[in-house]
Amino acid sequence: MDKIIASKLNSQSESSTDLSSNIVINRVMELYRNGKITLDEAKGESWNMVLAAFETTALTVNHALILLAMFPQYQELVFRELQEVFPSGEDFEVEYSDLQKLVYLDCVLNETLRLIPTTPVSPRETKEDVRLSNGVLVPKGVILAIDIFNIHRNKDIWGHDADTFDPNRFLPENSRQRHPFAFIPFAKGKRNCIGWRYAQITLKIALAKIIRNYSFSTSFRYEDLTFVDNIVMKLDKTPLLNFKRRTT
Repeated sequence: MDKIIASKLNSQSESSTDLSSNIVINRVMELYRNGKITLDEAKGESWNMVLAAFETTALTVNHALILLAMFPQYQELVFRELQEVFPSGEDFEVEYSDLQKLVYLDCVLNETLRLIPTTPVSPRETKEDVRLSNGVLVPKGVILAIDIFNIHRNKDIWGHDADTFDPNRFLPENSRQRHPFAFIPFAKGKRNCIGWRYAQITLKIALAKIIRNYSFSTSFRYEDLTFVDNIVMKLDKTPLLNFKRRTT
């Protein structure tokens, strides 16, 4: 990380209209150049984004593999997609352009995050009085809990089978008319997770590497999954998976 920051310090400041200005480390370095934060604070913010994703990323990869083991028909669809993009398998390199082709893996990842969001609740504090559409007044200074877990399982939004695992919900033709705030695993708006893009890339690479090279199964039933109360979503009992090396 120190080398990356040193490289940024030696480069020209990016234009605010440039797409690269939306990259977190570029924004951090912009604050440093403008004297808003110290160099140590810049390093700390950069490391924070990487290290904060460690547990949450590992948990989501685990949850996705568990769900695919329980529903092998979807596991097979992901594998076929990966076969097309990475014909050789084994220790293949993953480019950003490759990730854009993994449409069904995206669907699986989104459905995993819908059913088992990394953080089930997102707290927010009102900075001014807010009048809701139903007429209720929420005063300034009230801490609200956005119930991501139950929003993602609301049958009025997701249908009668909202509690079941079905990645096809996120195919483009099935999600165009969905409200943009119906699916908020990384929250939404100005205060959403700053590392959401980094997390998505990391998750897709990890899952692609595993699913392309291994098939896996479990005897644990989906309906027997239970969760424990925690800051991040965790299973009460983690199902054991049986892995088998793929030969093609």
